[in-house]
Amino acid sequence: GANARKDGDSVANLNSGKRIDAVYQAPYLAHAPMEPMNCAAVVNADSCEIWAPTQMQTPSRNGAAMILGLAPEKVKLNTTFVGGGFGRRGRTDYVNDAVEVAKTMPGTPVKVVWSREDDMQQDYYRPASYVKMSAALNAAGMPVACTVDVACPSFPNVGRNGVSGTAVEHFAESLYEIPNYSVDYHRADTHVPVSFWRSVGWSQNTFFFESFIDELAAANNQDPLEFRRKMLSKSPRMLGVLNLVAEKANWGKTLPAGRAQGFAISNNVGSFTAQIAEVSVTSGKVKVHKITIATDCGHVVNPQILREQAIGGAVYGLAAAMKGSITIDKGRVQQSNFNNYDVLRMDEMPEFEVYVVPSTEAPGGMGEASTPGTAPAVANAIFRATGKRLRQLPIKNANLA
Repeated sequence: GANARKDGDSVANLNSGKRIDAVYQAPYLAHAPMEPMNCAAVVNADSCEIWAPTQMQTPSRNGAAMILGLAPEKVKLNTTFVGGGFGRRGRTDYVNDAVEVAKTMPGTPVKVVWSREDDMQQDYYRPASYVKMSAALNAAGMPVACTVDVACPSFPNVGRNGVSGTAVEHFAESLYEIPNYSVDYHRADTHVPVSFWRSVGWSQNTFFFESFIDELAAANNQDPLEFRRKMLSKSPRMLGVLNLVAEKANWGKTLPAGRAQGFAISNNVGSFTAQIAEVSVTSGKVKVHKITIATDCGHVVNPQILREQAIGGAVYGLAAAMKGSITIDKGRVQQSNFNNYDVLRMDEMPEFEVYVVPSTEAPGGMGEASTPGTAPAVANAIFRATGKRLRQLPIKNANLA
């Protein structure tokens, strides 16, 4: 693999204590926005005007100019409300569709709207990922070495030294103080088109690493929150949200019968976020009762929008964790609509509480900050409720009976 991070000598120290090995997997995911891909365009002899819900204005304009043989400044692009993007509208294929058709009918406005089946089966999916992790624990039960090997398609491309930065996110930016720590990337491209998905590489890698950190804590019967505290002494902002979410969710206190809590952190998009999920498992069926979110996202401009973004991001992550999976048979995507690519339903919504650490730091993002931590928080809660460790998503496929 290509090395993405190297602290100390993890390989040499991997057998210096109690060794823990694990393999985690995550599937391809569709974006499934409520509004399918669509675009309107009109082409004239020496100009083009486009109306598109796009997250990528310049490539959309330049792509249209290339199709039409026009200078880019001859193309006017109007950005409409997105109707759900999550990274999918960072591609220009649906814009190109409308321009190609409008090119054949000069002066006539053309609107192209994809069907739900088109949208689901012609997506640029979140990459599937396969990760091997190993760690050595000292006599006090703390990690002295850890290796991470990521096998994942390169998206959007391979950068410096052969590493796809998005494929190793969270691992490469880990704040945990492990003296010997390495992350290697193994490029595993396939014919399946992939691209950004809400919170990008953090979405799967936070599930992998935060679940594995929980495994390390459980190996010596340590409280998973206290275990993290010991490894975050040099990260005051992360410690701040960790302590806040533990206080607000009553971590370690008596819960209603049959319920358990799980914990996870992430530090993406310039924000520090911690989540605690409260779940129960009855006859193999998981019920998520409550998710408590604490964040330090720097200076807050609009508290209400922050709260809605935090909840929306967590709901998106929870739907994917519980149900999301794109499977491919003989080159064809098997899912086609919400009947076989299910999302979170109203009766499955947990209660949410959102808390913010007052801060004068530069503003971070919030739309993606709460997405990555949802899956590991729920999976870690399931472990505490059942003793069964989930190393593969979605949760609906796990045998918890």
